[in-house]
Amino acid sequence: MSPQEFRGPFCQSCSMPLTRPEEFGSDQGGYRVNDYCRHCYMAGTFTDPEVTMEQMIDRCVSIMARRNIMPEAQARELLDRVMPCMKRWRSPVAGVAAGAGKGRGAWAGDDQC
Repeated sequence: MSPQEFRGPFCQSCSMPLTRPEEFGSDQGGYRVNDYCRHCYMAGTFTDPEVTMEQMIDRCVSIMARRNIMPEAQARELLDRVMPCMKRWRSPVAGVAAGAGKGRGAWAGDDQC
């Protein structure tokens, strides 16, 4: 399956496609978490809580290029566009109540996601 064919789910931190049960992260009880991969989220916490989105993009670009998933420039363009839309990296817009706008406009970058 090519990267262009895969439709999800994807880790909401690093964008890794989640295709097998063992790729998913886990909560504190060891149960599967559907939003994150095991590399980003284990036992109910992020494995690297201090990483920035820019650092995560750099890591993922390197992995994608090294594994011949896509050329580095193409991977960076893709991740620069999609990473801000992922659950871990979105940030609430100041002054907007939780749940306002039915999911549209309540998060920074929603108009591009």
